[in-house]
Amino acid sequence: MRPPTDDFQFIAGNLSLDFVNTIGDRLGEAREYLTSPAELTRWARLAGILPPNGRLTLSARQMSEIRTARESLYRLFQQLARGGTPSRRAVSDLNTRLESVAGARRLRLGTRGVRWEWLSRARDARSLLAQVYASAVELLVSEHAAAVRQCEGERCGWLFVDRSRSGHRRWCSMADCGNREKARRHLARVRRNAR
Repeated sequence: MRPPTDDFQFIAGNLSLDFVNTIGDRLGEAREYLTSPAELTRWARLAGILPPNGRLTLSARQMSEIRTARESLYRLFQQLARGGTPSRRAVSDLNTRLESVAGARRLRLGTRGVRWEWLSRARDARSLLAQVYASAVELLVSEHAAAVRQCEGERCGWLFVDRSRSGHRRWCSMADCGNREKARRHLARVRRNAR
């Protein structure tokens, strides 16, 4: 069984940021979590994009494109996390990606009103990326865009939406990076006091 820090976590408060966070220790010795189509399928199931029995069938090239898309979203949201605004290039890149998956959904009128309906087959990566991009756009145009943060863990680099009351969330997870930082500070105090 994997330790929790070596597996997919859904702590970002936004699907596209959870997708971006599929690399562990991004700022240190990065660990790739999307190592195969099977792992991407597992992530998509956990994210609720695929049904429990759904499966993605992807080539090595498609997996590479998915990782490239993830890094593009990381650069865009990292700019927000640093207190800036996305660059024209980052927004243009997202627009191009949106256009490439635009046919993956349509509006459908149901008994509960109008909703999006995803058209791509479960095996199609377009459906997965369309939902990730839709989530990214929803975040970018919302008031929560200003609350995108990057974990202050030394090696982490994960992104999240800070929805804390104080607006001062520092860690992707208090149980992971937050505890590690507390332990590091405690050890430093013990060493100082031992001198």
